[in-house]
Amino acid sequence: MRLTRTRGSRRGRGVLGVCCAVAGLAVVVAACGPVGSGASSSTVGTTPTNGGTATYATIPGLSATYIFPFTPGADFSATNSDDLQYLLYRPLYWFGDGTQPTLNPQLSLADPPTFNGRTVTITLKPYRWSNGQPVTAENVIFWINMEKAEETAASGADEYGGYVAGTFPDNITGWRAINTHTLVMTLRGSYGQAWFTDNELSQITPLPSAWDVTASGTKGGCERAISGCQAVYNYLTSASVGPANPVKWGGSPIWSVVDGPWQVTSATAQNQVTMRYNTMYSGPAAANHVDTFILEPFASEQAEFNQLQDPGNNPVDVGYLPTVDAPVPAAGSQVGSNPVSLTNYKLTVIYPWMLSYYPYNWQNPTVGPIFSQLYFRQAFQSLQDQEGVVSGPMHGYGKVTIGPVTDYPVTPYLSRSLEMQGDQWTLDPSRADRLLSTNGWHVSTTGGTTFCAHAGTGPNECGAGIKVGTKLDFTMIYAAGVDWMESAVKELVSNASLVGINITATSQPTNTVVSTALGGAPDSWELAEWGSWTYSPDFLPTGEELFMKSPFGGFYNNPTNNADIEKTLTAQTTSTFDQSMHTWQVYLAKELPVVWTPNVATLVESADNLVIGPQSSTLTINPEDWYYVK
Repeated sequence: MRLTRTRGSRRGRGVLGVCCAVAGLAVVVAACGPVGSGASSSTVGTTPTNGGTATYATIPGLSATYIFPFTPGADFSATNSDDLQYLLYRPLYWFGDGTQPTLNPQLSLADPPTFNGRTVTITLKPYRWSNGQPVTAENVIFWINMEKAEETAASGADEYGGYVAGTFPDNITGWRAINTHTLVMTLRGSYGQAWFTDNELSQITPLPSAWDVTASGTKGGCERAISGCQAVYNYLTSASVGPANPVKWGGSPIWSVVDGPWQVTSATAQNQVTMRYNTMYSGPAAANHVDTFILEPFASEQAEFNQLQDPGNNPVDVGYLPTVDAPVPAAGSQVGSNPVSLTNYKLTVIYPWMLSYYPYNWQNPTVGPIFSQLYFRQAFQSLQDQEGVVSGPMHGYGKVTIGPVTDYPVTPYLSRSLEMQGDQWTLDPSRADRLLSTNGWHVSTTGGTTFCAHAGTGPNECGAGIKVGTKLDFTMIYAAGVDWMESAVKELVSNASLVGINITATSQPTNTVVSTALGGAPDSWELAEWGSWTYSPDFLPTGEELFMKSPFGGFYNNPTNNADIEKTLTAQTTSTFDQSMHTWQVYLAKELPVVWTPNVATLVESADNLVIGPQSSTLTINPEDWYYVK
């Protein structure tokens, strides 16, 4: 998953990157299709034209910062992957087929993998790099060797944001090219075929041989051996981001070698990125399409909305309507009319394939012992008014989160048990009061701060690691520039004060929130809200990316949860997988390892004369298929 962003956040390998994700600014279509569309008032033709420029608003606060697709956690966002890297460098397998977040064979670089026991065979299609070289099995091995080298480095650093210890590439024992277009892998154990395809092979992006060089310009040898990878990695990552970048992306002899439909021509220090259509692209694309694509960053939702309303000399062709500015749908309708200030745009309401939450910092030496108490997490979730946020600042464009697998868009993955039907933790300050009072806390309801009155691990005591006098006094950082999130945080602070919990909340740029939560020292944060996490590039929502001692989940680590997740990864039949998913979901929903928050819809505004077609619930975009009409 990746941290998503708040169009309205990506990576399950969950965002947050960020994948990390913040939720809602993506041009996506729900797995059950768009909820609805509001008609615009302008009149346009229907004849497709070729060429033209499309300007696309990126997530507020999340700009394109990292071009190398081997992305570290702090840059693991949907903006970097979906909006930039995937347009330039195609992943081995593409997900998002129509309105479902499933494997798309047509847009994948390889045929679906075949399994024979513990052997996996991958056959590449005849794609070519923009320098004329074919995309080969060695290019896939280049990625595998790179990840193997970096995840076993002496530093112990996890240089790829999607890495989870014990999963790919730890779970393969061998890999080799059979011929130019075929490679085989040997698995360490018996894994579910769907899981290995959707959550492991989905991570791989073939790397061109032209990148297998060091800073000195000599051949690095990473395609051939793991030992040759470190110097290559150091060179590529230094060229990807830094004080002099991204302005050096345009025309770079490294980054201009692409197998996707776009090439970067220029980038500014303000992170505006301009791309041109790659005439050497060998994959499917529309007969008529735009030939220039611009990523336009914005610091806030309102700044982007203001640009939509008054485009001037800098038009936005695809942007987003903040929910706080969206007309509330009439009774019985799921989409309201478009604001009169956006007469040249059409509105589509979309729910992406993502999970919305914010993590506790389980590793924080001061507040971690408090967060480790289940009764406290139950009390704290009882102060999170999901329904109120949906009906309030989201203006009805949201869905309550009930556990680790989202219930909307509708997919087969959610358990249908009664235990997973609806929000089990609606707003209830009195329940929070009872939970704290019966577990050793002196609850203040008169403006003071609740404190631990009875230390210890017995009944009616605060729990392990919590001293007498410890106060429920927390800091929270959250992404700036997202209006519904600002309102939701203010309401949480108010609700928490009713039971003597003091929260000092500070807004910061989204990139800062994510980098602090994912890469900061254990004592550098306590609560961090960035928005959402898309199920990408782990498209099966099996939880290993978020909830197995992952920074994306605040380093939550629970043996029962870990064992339950492992069973979902190794399930060999559909019925076994379904049962394993049910067991895991029900357990973790009650565990509350993070704070569940509502999924916000993406309110997409696209220019009347630009056809972007149905977009994917996975947050990926295909501007090579967009065209203007006259």
